[in-house]
Amino acid sequence: MISILRSNATHPNTLFKEDARPKSEDNLKWLSRHVLESEEISQIVLIGGADIASFRLRVAQSHLRHDMHPSHWSHALLLGPIAQPLAKTSVFEISLQPPSGFGFPPPLNGVQQSRIDQYRSARAYPNIALLRVAAPQAQVAEALNRFRQQRPVLDALELMLRWLAYVWGVAPGGANPLYDGLGIPSAAMLEIVFGAVGIDLTPGLESRASCPEAIWQAAKWWYEFYEQEQNKSLVGAYYVGHELGDA
Repeated sequence: MISILRSNATHPNTLFKEDARPKSEDNLKWLSRHVLESEEISQIVLIGGADIASFRLRVAQSHLRHDMHPSHWSHALLLGPIAQPLAKTSVFEISLQPPSGFGFPPPLNGVQQSRIDQYRSARAYPNIALLRVAAPQAQVAEALNRFRQQRPVLDALELMLRWLAYVWGVAPGGANPLYDGLGIPSAAMLEIVFGAVGIDLTPGLESRASCPEAIWQAAKWWYEFYEQEQNKSLVGAYYVGHELGDA
């Protein structure tokens, strides 16, 4: 059993709203309606992929849901400063399927920099969410740079290896790393980075076990915590175009 606290909220966050994506629209066009060009906020994107690796990750997170349905989400990433066109905007992540391969990740603690354009396809990534966090980009960027250089704080390389073994089916006994308190790498990175600037991304879960589902639950249900404890509301939008089971 994975230990996760439930929010006392009686209704979802009204500042985190569903926004349907027309069939003719890709993820970049959807995101363009919701991103803000402001140095005073940082922006997180949640992705739900439809490939086999994403399926494995989404099912692994079902243990954090009261209904045990698979998560809508398989990945989380940090947007850099918004560029024009949006496709050129940098993203910072720890992907388990980097398009250009892993290279030699130890010097940067596994952190990868690419572009949001790689998540353009609505078919490959049918679920998408944007979350705006009241944290200045400069502070978050500084915290991210420290994370790259401080593996003792969180060894993202260990997380990568454990999750790759799970996704590829070579983990001993097929063990879900979340049971050992090992979060999905990119979400765990975001948890540490935002925690360094005073924002708890997953109030209901131990930070090193962070995952996209926990960030989703925080955005949707923990708004009272942010308003009362930190006076910083979470704002954003989402669209779920692909569900596993009856979730």
